[in-house]
Amino acid sequence: MFPVFFVSWETAFSMTQKPPRQGNRSRVHSDRKRRTSQMEHTWILAGAVLAAVLACGWLWRTRRKREFRRSQYRAETGKRLKRVESDKGTEGEYLTSLALEKRVRGNRRFVFNAYLPCRSGGSTETDIVMIHEKGIFVIENKNYYGTVKGRADREYWDHYLPGKHHTFYNPIYQNKGHVRHLKRLLEEHGWRLPIVSVVVFNDRLERLRVRKKGTDAIVCKSRRAAGKINRRLWRMERVLDDGELEAVYDFLKGQTKPFWWVRHGQKRRAQKAAGHRLRER
Repeated sequence: MFPVFFVSWETAFSMTQKPPRQGNRSRVHSDRKRRTSQMEHTWILAGAVLAAVLACGWLWRTRRKREFRRSQYRAETGKRLKRVESDKGTEGEYLTSLALEKRVRGNRRFVFNAYLPCRSGGSTETDIVMIHEKGIFVIENKNYYGTVKGRADREYWDHYLPGKHHTFYNPIYQNKGHVRHLKRLLEEHGWRLPIVSVVVFNDRLERLRVRKKGTDAIVCKSRRAAGKINRRLWRMERVLDDGELEAVYDFLKGQTKPFWWVRHGQKRRAQKAAGHRLRER
């Protein structure tokens, strides 16, 4: 008598199935290998892109530091790049002066943040004074975003941001006062020089619409300032030799280091004037 074996139905079912073909196994292995290879290539590409971005960032930062170290702005102010970048107004002055330093033709020197005495007492602060062999350029630097609209003969201009609108004092009028005080100060010391008023808005401003009828002041964005100043210089005659230019520079350089109470008083008067203008509005 032959022995009887009992098996479960799962075992019996599995015994009836055909084993997988060798071709199917190789195809599965090939697909898995291809997916692994594609993933490796993706990671390699992502790593290469990240390395390129980091390298570009490092090169840009290195170039910016080298450019700042060689700039007249650093030589004149002694400020560090980190401090300049932390304040938008200061950074705007630096970028404007850098553009002028690179592109304005002729012998010139820069004086930053000079305090000019007023006839009525106190002082007023300028942003940038460029002493050129053909004259003096008093530059008022503005750091705005969005859109600015105004007219040379209007006391207030409009500043628009998405969903916001406010007015600010006409910078042509503001710089006109700087020009007047500087002209008087230089004449008191024997220098009668042509002085040009320049109002520069940094390139962060998207749109600048200003009607300049009735004024000879230059009003533009930072990237166009050097070109407009060069065109104005083309119509001017040389009035300072190298020695005289250095003498004017040394004199105005002495106006950049006032006593602390002069700076405090100028800041307090500016805040008071701004509040008074807002109340008038």
